[in-house]
This record gives sequence, C-alpha cells and structure tokens, in this order.
Amino acid sequence: MRKILVISSLSSILLLSACGTGDESEETTATDIDVSALEEENEQLNQQVENLEQQISELEQQNSEKQNDSDLAELEEKNKQLTDQVEDLENQISNKNEEIASLETGLEEAESKVEESELAEIDEKDETAEEETASSGSDSDDVPREWESALNSAYNYAEIMSMSKAGIYDQLVSEYGEAFPEEAAQYAIDNIEFDWNENALKSAENYQDLMDMSHSAIYDQLVSEYGEKFTPEQAQYAVDNLE
Repeated sequence: MRKILVISSLSSILLLSACGTGDESEETTATDIDVSALEEENEQLNQQVENLEQQISELEQQNSEKQNDSDLAELEEKNKQLTDQVEDLENQISNKNEEIASLETGLEEAESKVEESELAEIDEKDETAEEETASSGSDSDDVPREWESALNSAYNYAEIMSMSKAGIYDQLVSEYGEAFPEEAAQYAIDNIEFDWNENALKSAENYQDLMDMSHSAIYDQLVSEYGEKFTPEQAQYAVDNLE
C-alpha cells in the first residue's frame, strides 16, 4: 500500500514538472534532486515494508508452531487418559476371567459330586431291588400252592365277570363255587389288585342294558348283600358314570 502511495506522489511531481512553462535549468536540477531523494526514500520504505512483512511471516510461523505444540500436548494428555482407561479395563477383564475360571472349577466339582451321588443312589436302589426280589422269592416259596390258585381264580372272576371283592371272596369259599379254604380265599382278596370302580360300572351297565333298571335300582343291586356286594362308594361311582 505504501509503495502505491509513493509511486503516485512521484508521478504527480513528474507531471507537474512536465507541464511547467519557461522553467529554468536550476529548477530542473532541483526537481531531479527531489526525485532522486523521493526514489531513495521510496526504496527505503519498500525495504521497511519487506522487513515488516518478513517479521509478520515469522510471527505467524511462531504462532503456528506454538499452536501445534499446544495441540500436541493436548493430544498427549488425551492419549495418556485413554491408555489408563485401557489398562483399567484390561485389569477388570483379567479379574473376570479369574472369577469365571473359579466358577467353572466349582461347577466341575459340583457336577462330579452329583454324578457320584447319582451313581451311589443307583447302586443303592439296585441293591434294594435285589434284596426285595430275594425276599419276594422267599415269600413266594413260603406261600402254599393252593393259596396261589385262589389268587389266580380271584383274578379270573374280577376280569371275566367284573365281580366285587366281597363277591369274589364268597365265590372262592362257597361249597357251590371254588370251595377254597377261608385262609386261601382271604390271601387272594388281600393280594389282588384291581380297579373295583370300573368293575362296578361294568356291572351297572349290564343291569341297565339287559334289565332296563333305574339308576336307583341299579345302585341298590350293586350294594346289596344278596347282589353284587360293591361298596357304597364304588356303586355311587358306577351310577354317576352311566350314560
């Protein structure tokens, strides 16, 4: 900017000098001296401008370096913080891995104990079953053959004729029936296992289908000592489940 002002001033002086009329040689000489002085001054000013521009450039460079140093320091601080966080996380992961390893070891020990306990329980059950089998075989050997026959006959009456437990007993001891001793018949009744409710229902259905009896009459026939001799509970089950 200063260069432009100096050059403009110089141009104005030259124009004024050229436009003068009847100037003497002394004035021309003075003008030449002034121009030279101005040119020298202009050169000095230009040099000063260049020096200032150089100083400005150096200052800008210094500011840039300082800014870079500041940014670098900030980045280093952040990097240190992140490094600390990573180390902390790694320590936590290591602790968790140790806990997991400890739990896995405990789990393996627990599973081993459970397996041993189950095996011991199975062995104990096998021994108990063997003892029961041996005991059952021994008891079976002690049961008279006639008693076993009475039990087999009781099952036949229950399955084929759908009789009650009391009715089967009467049939087993009757002189017109099986004529088993009372001890054999009682053994059969004590050891037979059957669904007596289902037998009562089958008997009730027979009375309903063959004799067209009412539910009340069927109930009486089922519990009668001269009839089927089912228990009241078994007879009621049968009547309640008739269609």
